[in-house]
Amino acid sequence: MAEAAGHTLIVGASSGIGRAVAERFAARGAVTALARRTDRLAELSASGIATVAADVTDLAAISGVVQGMVAERGLLTGLVYCAGVQVIKPMRSLTVEEVERLYTTNLVAPTLFATAFSSARISTRDAVFCAVSSVAAQRPEPAILPYAASKAGLDALIRGLARELAPRRAVAVAPGWLDTEMTQAHARLYGESFKEALEKRSPSGAATVASVVDAIAFLMSPQARHVTGEILRIDGGAAL
Repeated sequence: MAEAAGHTLIVGASSGIGRAVAERFAARGAVTALARRTDRLAELSASGIATVAADVTDLAAISGVVQGMVAERGLLTGLVYCAGVQVIKPMRSLTVEEVERLYTTNLVAPTLFATAFSSARISTRDAVFCAVSSVAAQRPEPAILPYAASKAGLDALIRGLARELAPRRAVAVAPGWLDTEMTQAHARLYGESFKEALEKRSPSGAATVASVVDAIAFLMSPQARHVTGEILRIDGGAAL
């Protein structure tokens, strides 16, 4: 299966899905890894991946950052938006700052990256924009409502981009629960009993970062050239 080629920008490449995508795609073409954590970027740089230190919440800087990396490494053939923030709290306990950071990272920033991506000066006509959504977009649960709403907005963005940016494609993956740094930060909620229960209710087994990366690689490949506007759920069937 053909995977990434040309020049792919991975946003949120310091850990989890983003880092795994950067490492996978670097084997097939030029990759620029963008993230806020310079220590993690140094590890990617040591493996030969071009890196850019930037915070996606600095909205005014996004356009210039993208223009700079294109000027240095060529037009984008792909962009994978992996940056994400989750806040687990009941609605009554959320602060203005938490809500603002969540929507900025999960929805406003990818909208602005897509704005830059849409230009012929930034991406090729057959380029693919891919975002990491979540099953929560369709199945919001207590304590993660703003997160779910931000991902639902991201899904709508992808469907709209598929129509407006054609022949460029826009796609997304919607993982179920994954064992990543973001979820490991809530070990009290996601302990061994949670993982065992998830495995039991997932007909094909709980999803992994590797399976999500496989799906992203397919969606951005020539084999998926007629797939656009789709949000592919990857949860081992847990939501069935």
